[in-house]
Amino acid sequence: MANTVTSVVNLDFDTIKNELKTFLRTQANIKDYDFEGSNISTLLDVLSYNTYLNNHYTNMIANEMFLDTAQIKDSIISHAKELNYVPKSSSSAKAVINVKVFPNNDPGSVSIPKWHKFQSTINGKVKTFSTQSDLIITKSANTTGGAEWIGNNIEVYEGTIIEETFVVSTANNFIAEISNKDIDTDHLEVNIKLSNTSSTNAVWSKADTLFGLSASSNAYFIEPAKADKFRVSFGDGTFGKKLTPGNLVRVKYRITSEKEGNNGKVFSNLDLVSGQYGNVTVTTVTNSSGGAEAESIESIRKNAPRAFQVQERAVTSNDYEILGKREFPEIQNILAFGGEQLNPPRYGKVILAVDMKNADGVPASTKKSISDFFTKKTPVGIDVEVVQPEFTFLEVVSDIKYNISVTAQNSDTIKTKAQNALLNFAESNINAFNSKYRNSKALNSMDNSDNSILSSELKLRLFKKITPNSLLAASYELLFDNELQADDIFNSTTSKALYLPAIESSLFTYKTDTNAFFIDNGTGGLKIVKLDTANKFVELLSDAGTVNYTTGKVDINSILIPSFSGGILKIFARAKNKDLLSKQSNILQLNSEDISLNVIQERL
Repeated sequence: MANTVTSVVNLDFDTIKNELKTFLRTQANIKDYDFEGSNISTLLDVLSYNTYLNNHYTNMIANEMFLDTAQIKDSIISHAKELNYVPKSSSSAKAVINVKVFPNNDPGSVSIPKWHKFQSTINGKVKTFSTQSDLIITKSANTTGGAEWIGNNIEVYEGTIIEETFVVSTANNFIAEISNKDIDTDHLEVNIKLSNTSSTNAVWSKADTLFGLSASSNAYFIEPAKADKFRVSFGDGTFGKKLTPGNLVRVKYRITSEKEGNNGKVFSNLDLVSGQYGNVTVTTVTNSSGGAEAESIESIRKNAPRAFQVQERAVTSNDYEILGKREFPEIQNILAFGGEQLNPPRYGKVILAVDMKNADGVPASTKKSISDFFTKKTPVGIDVEVVQPEFTFLEVVSDIKYNISVTAQNSDTIKTKAQNALLNFAESNINAFNSKYRNSKALNSMDNSDNSILSSELKLRLFKKITPNSLLAASYELLFDNELQADDIFNSTTSKALYLPAIESSLFTYKTDTNAFFIDNGTGGLKIVKLDTANKFVELLSDAGTVNYTTGKVDINSILIPSFSGGILKIFARAKNKDLLSKQSNILQLNSEDISLNVIQERL
């Protein structure tokens, strides 16, 4: 008789044993046994344990059969391959440098070959960087102090160069599996020699699609393999050229140290330029950035179905986000919108606002790389322009009350918990394009960070950062995208403590006054003022600009600001509503340095 009591998916040992007891008690020939105290209890333990293992194995197999539930990375990669998705490999950090070479003769030309090495010390560790293409550098017109050859804006990538050679033993489905898992597949070079004695050494190109391939196309394909590795496959004689036995496959690539290669600031030359010149100076244009780990399990699970939907073309805004984050892991946020949404409109353009991880701004070389990548994915006649997003920052001042009767933690611990909770809230809800700040949810995140917290209160101000030119007068347009609160009408005889402005700035120098700042007058005008010894306003310039309280737009008239405090000039704005939003290519950002928490003890 079959056991219909025990579940084939139950993973609780005690429940399985009780189910077996229930089944045995229904059998007439053994229903009088003592299942608790007799030897049969030991047998039941063995049977239960065996059933538990079988059930666990069954559950694991069932989970690994589907992309949504698989836990083993090799299983997830296998499912992703069915969707023609290649997970992103580790990424090399990239820096941009200028190189000057001082030859001891007068050569006709000076070249820097592909894989030429430089080095930088990052956090006490020496990292090797190298070029990705052959470069010809030009002779400088300036001959003072001797002739020099200059190479500007040279891109170098972090990583150790490795070369492997494979002998083609069969023409059927030959695959070369790369030994190292920390490879950056974007920099893989594949060469094919007809034989060990042949002088022909052809460079083959990576193919991302079968479209455009013929039987004579020198193309290879990258695909994921087990244990986080990658392998190189080739054509079948219909789509891509077919290899023949005896061919030699040489692969050359970088092993990257991923994030450890970021933030290289000072570089030096390692190899002789043109094989003979060692008198070389290197200056940094852009610090190294972009080093990243290989794509994670959850990222593959999320992106593989979406990439299959996109089909390697960029049409919708979502397409740009999926393709951009997959191809450039250093991108934190990306937003695509049509040029017709700009003022004035720019028809025929797609604007990509890109926010990089752990970096301020987008280097020109990275903009070009992103633009070139998407140009191949967009419809004909559409130009892609990469821009840096606008940032609107949040300043938070908070009072937190907690009950010291229910906790032994000190005020600093409570403060740290509340601040971390607020930062986690910001990371999940704002700090991105088209985000909305909900004040009640921010308060809840702080209140729930510790059970001793009784209440919290948040006071918010938006602010923009500008860096004025200290030598030239300039005007500024600031868009806060939120309605502003204008409570009072400015009066120069009023004490600062009694006036609550909608707009206020940090201190700067205006003419001879070093403690000047902007302030609105409550009716749409912007002034420059300072404070006297009685903390009352002294007006320095009555017409410094305009404020639109409804739209949150602030226009500052042309003004020379020779110096300012704090390394950056901040323009603060007080919003009318506690719930805030950002529009178009604007990111609402909350950073730890802009949070001020005051912890108050209460005993209940």
